[in-house]
Amino acid sequence: MPVPSLPFEIERMIFLLCARHKNRHAYLAVARRVQAWLALSFHDDDAEYLINSRLEPIVYRFVHLRSERAAANFLQSIESRPEFAERTVKGIFFGTAVAIDTAGETLKLCCGIKDLTLRVPCYLTGKNPLLEPMSALPQLRTLSIDLASIFNNRVIYLPNIDTLHRVTHLHISNAWASWQGGSQTIGVERLEQITHLSLHLSTLRTEISMLSGILRRDNLTVMVLWRKWSVTDEQVRGWLKQNDLMDTRIIILNSADFFGIVQGYGLWNYVERLVDWRRGNEEPFEIPDHLRAVALTEPE
Repeated sequence: MPVPSLPFEIERMIFLLCARHKNRHAYLAVARRVQAWLALSFHDDDAEYLINSRLEPIVYRFVHLRSERAAANFLQSIESRPEFAERTVKGIFFGTAVAIDTAGETLKLCCGIKDLTLRVPCYLTGKNPLLEPMSALPQLRTLSIDLASIFNNRVIYLPNIDTLHRVTHLHISNAWASWQGGSQTIGVERLEQITHLSLHLSTLRTEISMLSGILRRDNLTVMVLWRKWSVTDEQVRGWLKQNDLMDTRIIILNSADFFGIVQGYGLWNYVERLVDWRRGNEEPFEIPDHLRAVALTEPE
């Protein structure tokens, strides 16, 4: 009999309420998502304990920074230990409330990361302080990005960013990223090393030639197309058939499920399992019940 599960936000609230318990560090062994929730709930009185324990590499392996205060505290905790930061931190999430300068200074120290999520808007008119430290991330392979984080002008062309030529797993959160603007696309089809691509789909505005060009590449493992909640899977499938884009590597997902999939399964792990299942069952667009994501209402 399956064990009922709580919504992730309720789970998170429970663990955060327990974060000041004397045995709070034991909760880090529960699950990876709990590690992320608790990582920045430790205060100054925990610093000595963490530094002298084996838990610190676990806490710092993947860091969620949703606020400027959390980001500034994290930066302060690693400034005196650059070698530790480079060696230990493998993934960082920067939320929209983090200052872009703080994010840039953090990336300079955490130059060994492999996984980066950027939601930091850049309102500057001059040089973007994220670009130089991003170019010095030799191990970065997985990137989830709001393009406003790295482009602060009207010319948005992905191949102009050196870092993007090393990324193999790319999710772009902007709904317009698959559209054609003016005489050209944003150039995602020119990043030929990408094996895992995730974009938002508009059956009215998505550039068909861009998708078909990407699908012609043998190295592509999966293409995730996020539909609006008001558009059905059947409508998207019809659009794909009409435009000769039938491919078992295409995964259609509801954008309302984004949070649940990322937090519960891990996006790339989830869609890889779907593609593998389809290959074995010769089903081009089906999602089996045991892999069907639970829809949560929290937006991306």
